[in-house]
Amino acid sequence: MIQSGRQEKRGTRERLLDAALLGTLALIALAPFAAGQQRPREDVTVTLVEVPVRVFLKGAPVRDLTQADFEVFENGIKQDISRFEAVSRAIASPRRTQATAGENAGRPAPRLFLLVFNVFDYEETVGAAVDHFFSEIFGPGDRIMVVVEDRVLNVELSANVEDLASGVKEALKTFKAISTAEAVKAFRDVEHEAENLLAALRSERSHAQSMIRFFENYQRAWEAYRAQFLEPDLGFYRGLVRRVKGVEGEKWAVCFQQREMFPKVKSASRLDNEIRAWIDSQVDPQAQVMARLVEARYAELQRSFDFASKLSPDVLGDLFLSAGVTFHLILLRSGRTILSQNFEFREVGQDFESAFKAVSRTTGGLAAFSAEPAEALAAASRQEDHHYLLVYSPREPSSRNKREIQVKVGRPGVDVLHLKTYVEDGPPAIAIAGLETGPKTLRFTLRHYETTTIDNKRAGQASVKVTLYDGSSKQVFAEGRTLELIKSEIRISLSLDRLDGGEYFLIIEAFDKLSGQSDVYSGPIRL
Repeated sequence: MIQSGRQEKRGTRERLLDAALLGTLALIALAPFAAGQQRPREDVTVTLVEVPVRVFLKGAPVRDLTQADFEVFENGIKQDISRFEAVSRAIASPRRTQATAGENAGRPAPRLFLLVFNVFDYEETVGAAVDHFFSEIFGPGDRIMVVVEDRVLNVELSANVEDLASGVKEALKTFKAISTAEAVKAFRDVEHEAENLLAALRSERSHAQSMIRFFENYQRAWEAYRAQFLEPDLGFYRGLVRRVKGVEGEKWAVCFQQREMFPKVKSASRLDNEIRAWIDSQVDPQAQVMARLVEARYAELQRSFDFASKLSPDVLGDLFLSAGVTFHLILLRSGRTILSQNFEFREVGQDFESAFKAVSRTTGGLAAFSAEPAEALAAASRQEDHHYLLVYSPREPSSRNKREIQVKVGRPGVDVLHLKTYVEDGPPAIAIAGLETGPKTLRFTLRHYETTTIDNKRAGQASVKVTLYDGSSKQVFAEGRTLELIKSEIRISLSLDRLDGGEYFLIIEAFDKLSGQSDVYSGPIRL
């Protein structure tokens, strides 16, 4: 049972309903960095605003601009540029060394890499790209964060890059086996229900309600898939960027974006033909009304596949720009197939893909489509990001925490891409830290949760859920409750007496009920 290190008040314990792996909580996964990390600064007072600007002419970067060519406006007010710098960098460029004195002098300056895997299926070509990254790109002092499905995937750290690459691949494969299980089951359920509906239509035992129920269940499966794999959580990215913003050194993101596929009813398939034949065959006036309802529901389902992504390229681009991150995008095909006479896998979420392409261009990264992601990664590492950094101190204190920025360049015909909105950081969100495992035990700490005054005492409230999966991706433990939080941080202990020692995959979800913020730890552990 979960023990919070103090006696719980009667009535505060409650079991959380067992949720699916990716439930309804907005999971902001802000996990520890790899070894050598410096803790990010949490000072939220803005005295200097940095505005990265990329200027293109006919698609090529303009390299000969000076400070006199730029004007910066904040909330419509012209600002004085206090510092100007032209920056040209590439991942593969010779690394600068530490300028500080002491034992770190002369060592390569550290870099932070965000490895983002927007993939449904783990394929060996992705593993080859991971191997290439650690053998050819990752260097001494570098740090990594592995991001998958709007969460940070914690991996076992190792000084040996081969072991680190193996750890990333194994953690990614394990996580994907768990996270896609519900979607795969939903695919099978839809196919099974389609076969039952087809049999009913042929035997003339079907009626309108059975078809409408099929469409509703089908759409629920699609909406769950879309929410899990296609609609990014901007709250997660805000929290992620806030954590990396204060980290010194170059910051790079490499996103492996697999083209998403979802089973759609084949046009002119047996199922499609039988549904349309039933609609056309209704002659009774009341039956024709029901036929029109079925036809409308079928059309609504088909239209839902052409959805406008909730992801704004400008918003996500501003987030990465504000942290100085160059975002490379590597697009992959999916090798997924389906053996069905009624369904076929079709590409979905083109808006999502286009949004990430826009983010890549705005931040100076490469967007490439390749069947060999390792080769595309090598090309991305050579891609030069040439931009200008403008720094100003706001002339007037802003009464808003959002700064609308406009940059003008005195050069005709150029395309100017820059940070458009600067949002000041708020207080740190709830965080899971200090994970420790021992014989039959698991311990971790909750920090940075919001508190309020109750009965003249400061207190907060958070729900916590712990889930463990064995080596076959089977859930073997799930427990949760809502905790009353009366200290600045709380240490939580979990007894796992009924589990055997060995390798497990752990997911801890924490939701701050006052702030609405959340955190998740996910990664392999050994008990």
